[in-house]
Amino acid sequence: MLVNYKKDDKQIQNLNSSDPVWKWMTKNPYTVRAKQTLREAITIMQTYRIDGLPVVDETNRVVGIITRTKLMSCFLEGISTDSLIEEVMTESVVTIEQNEAITTAYEHTVGRLPVVDEVGRLVGILTRTDLLRSFAQHNDELQQTIHIAETLSTILESAYEGIVVIDANGYIREFNNAYSRFIGKKREEVIGQHVTQIIENTRLHIVIQTGVAEKGYIQRILGQDMIVHRIPILKEGKVVGAIGMIIFHGVTELYNILGRMQELSRQVSGNGKLANTSYKELDSFEKIIGQSSQIQAVKRVARKVANTPSTVLITGESGTGKEMFAKAIHELSSYAEGNFISVNCAAIPEHLLEAELFGYEEGAFTGAKKGGKPGKFELAHKGTLFLDEVGDMPLFMQSKILRVLQEREVERVGGIAKHKIDVRIIAATNQHLEEMVAEGKFREDLYYRLNIIRLEIPSLKERREDIPQLLNRYLHHFSERFGFGHRSFSREAMAALVNYSWPGNVRELVNTVEMLVNLSETVIITERDLLPKYRTNGLSGFNTPSAPNKEKGLLTDIKDSVVTKEKEMIIQALHETQGNKAAAARNLGIQRSTLYEKIKKYEISL
Repeated sequence: MLVNYKKDDKQIQNLNSSDPVWKWMTKNPYTVRAKQTLREAITIMQTYRIDGLPVVDETNRVVGIITRTKLMSCFLEGISTDSLIEEVMTESVVTIEQNEAITTAYEHTVGRLPVVDEVGRLVGILTRTDLLRSFAQHNDELQQTIHIAETLSTILESAYEGIVVIDANGYIREFNNAYSRFIGKKREEVIGQHVTQIIENTRLHIVIQTGVAEKGYIQRILGQDMIVHRIPILKEGKVVGAIGMIIFHGVTELYNILGRMQELSRQVSGNGKLANTSYKELDSFEKIIGQSSQIQAVKRVARKVANTPSTVLITGESGTGKEMFAKAIHELSSYAEGNFISVNCAAIPEHLLEAELFGYEEGAFTGAKKGGKPGKFELAHKGTLFLDEVGDMPLFMQSKILRVLQEREVERVGGIAKHKIDVRIIAATNQHLEEMVAEGKFREDLYYRLNIIRLEIPSLKERREDIPQLLNRYLHHFSERFGFGHRSFSREAMAALVNYSWPGNVRELVNTVEMLVNLSETVIITERDLLPKYRTNGLSGFNTPSAPNKEKGLLTDIKDSVVTKEKEMIIQALHETQGNKAAAARNLGIQRSTLYEKIKKYEISL
């Protein structure tokens, strides 16, 4: 249904002094046809960074509209991108004639208002941004602009998650209720304050200086990522203020959808074909599961750290997810365009570590690759180098690492040329470096170089309230991955697992869930499916007590399968660490002595 809004002649006469709509509209807007696909609409929106498209017929008359919000709903509902626009478009469209007064458009609450000519053909689009600019132009000073904006408070409150208006000096002159609720400050507390003192990471004062609008930017406020518009207010070519608008906040789902849309646009523009791709989430901290106060506090600090180039030292027990935090920091930092290079300092034999980190020139040693090879530092140039298990680095290498951090250049083994590097360093360890420094096992000067910003990752037993979420998340992951359908834990099984000590932390939990998914014969995993160590809640590692002779059937089968799985895990860990037993034991979440016993028991040859 098409609705055309037109005032009577008397009302039009009262608005003669106002500019016509055509003066402020965006001319020649992009459009789509009803028989085109959602994929084509997505491509246009992504390419030209617009929020909606009028749907027109063969005569260029408006028959509907498709918006970004509608497309997001389609994604969430599982509607295919090959579906036709006519199947999901909004057919009831409000339009306005191009010769109407611009003030008439203020009364509409739609986000994008199609503008038509006298015979109903589309000639332009009026956006909220167009209207806000017209507000500023039609008034003698900024206060009148704010007054008009107040008369549209209902529209603004419903259209945006937050509105702030500042003057030419950056001081807040208007602040709506949505913004007040979000930051937890009353309107009267912020009016008259400089915007930089109230809004975290704001750029409104920069927009005043540049006069350039910033639309669809991501801004982090109170630990959350927002999508915002920043629009300068112009009068006679001079910037007299700026308006900031929060479009979305709490945008985890939106991130996923936008990631899909961006990837889809790239694929369509590249070869016109869709690939079955796993899409990257924009905020990698959302991948770190847990709502406990302990893990949320670490996430907040890590997000702030990501905005700086400073070196970070991540500490915590083995298996707590230190590398996940390192990757998340990298992906939100200014080094995100570069590589994330990970080095396990405990897994590489000492005689190879120097060549691995710094690279080598041809002929540097027997077996050296022809042409030489760049080291991890060079590969991480303009990116992030993650030095995992840095506490296991030998002293002679510690001095070389310190020199690189000081001079920001590396010299390959067997070479004389120095290579300049710009690398963000993140180090991690499960050892107590302070004690190692006191014992002379770790250089004090390197410790202070690394320990600029410290992140202590809590163990799983310190955040037990996160265990049910972790268990359910990985249960769903492995059930889907292995094609087993929906599975769940019984109340007793969940209670037993929550009360277990988890010495191997999240890594042990993930391996445990994978084992249970593989071995359970029912859709509900019960306490009987658990190994004795989880039911008795006192043992850790792989030391599972022998079952009494009377226990047959399923338990015996489980034990046999676990033994096979256990042996495979040990062999894989030793392979990944190139035979380094200390590193393998840490990766498995068990004591080194336990690993030695298992190697002997299973007759594993190295």
